[in-house]
Amino acid sequence: MALEKQAIFTAQMPANVCLIGHLFASSSLAFSLPKLHTTVSLSTHRGTKDTWKITNTERLSYQSIDNYLKHLQRVKNHLGYDGGFFVQSNNSFPIGLGLSSSSSSYSALTACAVKAIQASGQSLKQMMTHDEISNLSAEGKHSSKHSFYSPWSIAEDNSMAGASFADFDQLTHVALKACDQQKRIGMEQIISLIDKNPRAEEYASQVRKRVFVAHDCLENKNWKGLFDCVWEDFIELHQLFHTCKPSFSFHSPATKSLLQQVKHWWDIYDDGPLLTMGMGYVVHLLFRPDQQKMKRKMLDSMQYHTCIEGTESNRELMGAIA
Repeated sequence: MALEKQAIFTAQMPANVCLIGHLFASSSLAFSLPKLHTTVSLSTHRGTKDTWKITNTERLSYQSIDNYLKHLQRVKNHLGYDGGFFVQSNNSFPIGLGLSSSSSSYSALTACAVKAIQASGQSLKQMMTHDEISNLSAEGKHSSKHSFYSPWSIAEDNSMAGASFADFDQLTHVALKACDQQKRIGMEQIISLIDKNPRAEEYASQVRKRVFVAHDCLENKNWKGLFDCVWEDFIELHQLFHTCKPSFSFHSPATKSLLQQVKHWWDIYDDGPLLTMGMGYVVHLLFRPDQQKMKRKMLDSMQYHTCIEGTESNRELMGAIA
């Protein structure tokens, strides 16, 4: 039963940067990026069909829209709701760069749909807990579970939990788009190729160990140990890409140059930002609160196409180059 009068519901959920594993893995460690978020609006109407509303910021394929609306129907079926919605989704950041837009978009859609349906007055099959909503979102996109937990999310054998690590909750994130290349391979194809790779099982085993090690580093404020763990995982994940059949890569002369500059900084100062790359031509850097001067100096010395901030940059944080 749909609402008699039109009502509009909204929900906003953040993207994430994965530091150990990848967002689709059963074990992983990720950091929430509240400045990179998706806002979903659902407007009720008298019918039962869900309709996508085109916006100025989204240019999704028909397949992506169809999958999105199918997930909305999944949520409605789960809660026993038969009304329809007009669906609108907007990102605060560019899509197609490997910035986990599917994570934030599916989590925002799920959260918004549950909110709208619970407000409908219709007798529901069940009331849902936070974890249950997260698990329902994962049926659309497994990676979207991370968006329900902040500032850190830890997945261990498909079990997800949020975590907090004092000063390390206040990391400053930037994503450096190294070049103007766009991904030529979709996320579903990437995951399929990884799953078929004979080395995937060994990588997954190493990820489970690294999640434990990284957790220990975070608890004990071992920044250098955390950097080494994140870097090791990044290298092994991208080696996995290279050994898939067919192989694929997100390395370019521009990304390699950025990676080399950050590694060189670490070699000189024995300190620096956490460094990784996801599934796109973007280099992620995360700085401690006391590294803000380092951040400014490092970014001023680098060449990149675009700098995208995943966290608020106007914190009055003081720091010096170690």
